[in-house]
Amino acid sequence: MEAEINTHTHTPLPVLAHVSRIVTRVVDRITGDRVDFPLLVSAACVHALKQFGVESRVMYGQVAWIEVMEDHSVIWAGCWGDNFHFWVATQYGEVVDLNTSVAYKKRAHSAPQLKALYSPPILWSVDVPHFYRYVPEGIAELELTDPKDQKRYALVLAEVQEKSSQALLNNPGKEAEFPNEAILCPGRRLLDDSRNTFRHFDRALSIQGIPKSPI
Repeated sequence: MEAEINTHTHTPLPVLAHVSRIVTRVVDRITGDRVDFPLLVSAACVHALKQFGVESRVMYGQVAWIEVMEDHSVIWAGCWGDNFHFWVATQYGEVVDLNTSVAYKKRAHSAPQLKALYSPPILWSVDVPHFYRYVPEGIAELELTDPKDQKRYALVLAEVQEKSSQALLNNPGKEAEFPNEAILCPGRRLLDDSRNTFRHFDRALSIQGIPKSPI
């Protein structure tokens, strides 16, 4: 598997599907909602990818993305200024952010009085569409001092490793199973979820346009 992966120009789709599904499910279950734990999600993603021979690292920096609000206006949300966000960079140059699809659950710093309906898909691609902005500032280091955080981290990594055995991918005839969330894959391949979230998101952007980015 590792030799095969080294011939690719992007993360193989079976690996991408497996890692995105397992990491999102595990972190959601252990934390209650991964939206508040982007560093834990990113660290778990790096750990899972390593099981399949894909090198990656957790990045931090300023990030912005478009969200569609209840009144169908569009705004930039994210982390900039005094705030920062975490995501993953793979050996293929891909930007991986498993939290953008659930970002609408948090109130935007720029408009805390408004509630979002939709945020962009999970991002796993070298090509980053214009409704995201990523400005890396460095490689993140995980330093956990709180015993509760340490326990949560250990539980997540143990379960992710257990479920990321190569045997799960070497099942001929089994179609790759992605999480039921909109996800943007390499080559700008877009997989929508069962609620057609991206279709609604994209329609709002086509009507409203995209405002000037804050970063």
